[in-house]
Amino acid sequence: MSVKILDKNTIVKQKSDGFNPLIIGNPATIFHARAARLRQLAQDSFMADYLLLAGQIVQQQVHLVETFNSAVQQQLQTKTLTWPIEIDSTWQAILDPMLTQLTSALRSIASDDIVKVIDSISQIDQQTLQHYFHALQQNQPERVPADIAIILWGCINTLMSLIVTNTQLEWQPEANAKQSHCPLCGGAPAASLIQGSGHRYLHCSQCEAEWHRLRAECTQCGDGENIQLQSESLEDSVRAETCSHCQSYLKMLVLEKNPQLDPIADDLATIVLDQKLSQMEFYRSGFNPFLLPLAQ
Repeated sequence: MSVKILDKNTIVKQKSDGFNPLIIGNPATIFHARAARLRQLAQDSFMADYLLLAGQIVQQQVHLVETFNSAVQQQLQTKTLTWPIEIDSTWQAILDPMLTQLTSALRSIASDDIVKVIDSISQIDQQTLQHYFHALQQNQPERVPADIAIILWGCINTLMSLIVTNTQLEWQPEANAKQSHCPLCGGAPAASLIQGSGHRYLHCSQCEAEWHRLRAECTQCGDGENIQLQSESLEDSVRAETCSHCQSYLKMLVLEKNPQLDPIADDLATIVLDQKLSQMEFYRSGFNPFLLPLAQ
């Protein structure tokens, strides 16, 4: 599928209704809000310890953004990007010190089990580490040990979000295109968000961008005849949109019901719904890095 990524200075905009097909947020703001949401969800959760761990990692991403934003800007001045973005060896000069800062910070606040994971990362040779980073960025998490993937992902997620937010872009969808992955980085969606306007956006798990996708059609196969909403109760603000055509599902977050919802945090906190759908033989079409260790 061809994707038109245009510079904001050259694109012809027609947004009389205020509709924007692409939303790019501030990564520091996103990570700060996500960490707070994870801490809030942990208060009444049976998986409180794990939600707090996820919150610790995300909170450190806020500091990574502050530390490495200038380095990403400098790299972008000398680099010609292609879309979707692919992480090549030139970005390793940023990923390596990112990982060092993240693991050092986590070592001082994390449990003994996480310290053991950090120690195992320090024993990985550079070539293997680059292989793991590349696999995560290419939506192939099965090629990475799940226990270390959530920490490596913190670096990939931070870097990709910084690249996107520092590149002035607009996305012009092709006519009748059904974009199932992020048009900017190729990442899988974490969940879909229903805005107050009623528009549905898919939230990229990798770069935090959001792109418009029509409602009442499967985000995986495009079918619109076999869609159902599943939830624990009719009042839930987090539901799953299932497709019996391809047997996939993606969580749907209704922001009008709760504007504090976060696609990563609330997807993780509603794992009981995933278990229910698994029993019904539906599979996840989205990606949440913090679910990787839980799936082992």
